[in-house]
Formats: sequence, structure tokens, C-alpha cells
Amino acid sequence: MPKHRVIGGVVVTTPEGVFANYRPAAHLMPAEVWEIVRPVAITASRAADYVSVASAHHCLGTVAHFLAWAHREGLSLDLESIFVPDYVERYCATALRHLATETQSTRRGYLRRVGAACTKRAPWPPPPKPFATNHTIQPPYGAEEVEALWAAAKSQATDNRERVATAMLTLGLGVGVKPGEMLAVTAGTVKAHPQDPRLVVILLEDRVVPVRSQYVEHLLDLCDRYPEEPLVGVHKETAKDPLGALRQNVQWPEWLAFRPARLRTTWMADVLAQNLRISEFMTIAGTVSSKSLEVIAPYVAQRIEHDEYLFAAAGLARR
Repeated sequence: MPKHRVIGGVVVTTPEGVFANYRPAAHLMPAEVWEIVRPVAITASRAADYVSVASAHHCLGTVAHFLAWAHREGLSLDLESIFVPDYVERYCATALRHLATETQSTRRGYLRRVGAACTKRAPWPPPPKPFATNHTIQPPYGAEEVEALWAAAKSQATDNRERVATAMLTLGLGVGVKPGEMLAVTAGTVKAHPQDPRLVVILLEDRVVPVRSQYVEHLLDLCDRYPEEPLVGVHKETAKDPLGALRQNVQWPEWLAFRPARLRTTWMADVLAQNLRISEFMTIAGTVSSKSLEVIAPYVAQRIEHDEYLFAAAGLARR
């Protein structure tokens, strides 16, 4: 990912440069509205402390449009008043409903991070505890990091590297297979569920794992292209680290540490947000320790709007 962007005709190399030069497109936000929301948007986005130019740019744009919506709704632009879970969720559910689910999730992620950073009283969940350097469990990737990984996979120097990168992302993010299990997945292990062809599953040695719907197209494309071979690539089974050998020349963004185990952790957090019971999750995930669940929990999206989780825990439906 480039470390600079051209914003407003200016080459920007720092987040502060983004804040100084960003202007929303005139057809999306009138100049007079931008003048009103600009100082609040910059203050809020600066609090989120994004390091990369791209992240600061996406964050400021997301925050600016959220505040423009709040202004149209007649809501206060005071940080403590507007950056609360209820308003963020209302905005995402109404103003963003025309966008793809992944895009909605990305923008919600920016707003949640900003909200937690720029308020003191708003009921945002506490930030996850930092991972110890000797911890074996890798933190999940954020939405912007996943987007960067996919962009990198599509721009590899050779077809073979593109294949390896795409297969690893598909199997890790879409199925949650362990790094060692990636080598065993072939087109023959991919099946449509007999009761509903929309549900695609992978038959692993010890379990059946559903493929998350947004990754099915990638997976089926790999199956069509490589019907007889391991999807991630041909390898020497006797090699000390066959997956490492396959991926050694794949190029990932310099600012982003790529770890196959983090793909599985990201899948775990996504699946746990889908209202599965712990027993069901462990059935499809395979070996999962209680420590793993403890570490992943802070990264699982919470149903914080209107205390939804309290009603769910009580066995009550919201009226």
C-alpha cells in the first residue's frame, strides 16, 4: 500500500497532511456543510490515532459523512453527544443500507474506533488487551487490513503467487482452516450442502466447515482452475515447511505483518459474531482452547444497540 496519497492536488505523506487537505466531493457534501462539520471531524479523527495515510483518509471521510448526516438530522455535533453507539448504529442501518455488507462493516469499524477514542462517557466497550509478545494466539486482522491483503493478492507478480495468496486468504478468512490444513484442501473436498446449494462446505479430516458466503465465489473459482491439485499449490509433502515454501515469494504490504494464523483468528471473530452457540462453534473450528476464546472475545462485535445482548441473554425478543 503506498505511503502517500494525492489529496486536493497535494501529495500527502502524513495523517496531519490528510486533515489539512481533505475536502469531500461537492456533489456528496455541500461546502457550507463541510465548513460546519470539518473541525469536529478532524478532532474526532485525530483522536483515533491512525498511523497510515490511507487509514487516516478513509477515517476522516467516514467521520465527515457521519457528522453531515447528524447535522441533517438536527443532532448535536458535540463529541460526547453524537459519538455514541445508538447514533452510530442508526446511521449505519439507515444511511449506509445501500452499501455492501463489507463496506458497511468497514465504516462502522472506523466510527466505533473514533467514538471510543474521542469520548469519555459514551458506553463503548473497552479496548482489547494487548497481546503478550510470547502469546501463541494472533490477533485478528481489522477490516482495512483484510482489504489490503486482498488488494495485494490480486497484484502479485506471477500467476502462481496470485494463486497461493488467494487460496490462503480464501481458506483462512473464509473457512478458518489451520495453516497446516490448507495443504489438504482440494476441489474434491469442496461440496454443496445437499439441503441447500447456497451452503458450500469443506470436508476436512476431522470436521465439516461451512464456507462464509462472501468467499464462496473465490473458492469455486480456485476449484475450477485447479480441479486436481491442492488449491494452495503443489508442494513436497516431505518438506519441513511446505506452506512456508509456497508462500515465501508472495509479496504483502510492508506495513502489514502477514501471519497465516491471524487469518484463522479473524475467521473466529467473524463467526462468533453470527450468534452460534459455543458448542456449535467448536464443532466447526476444531481444537479451540478456552484461552483462545478468552483472547478472541474482545474482538467479537457486540450487539450494543439498545442493550440487545441483555434481551437475548434473558430469552426475550425486543418489542
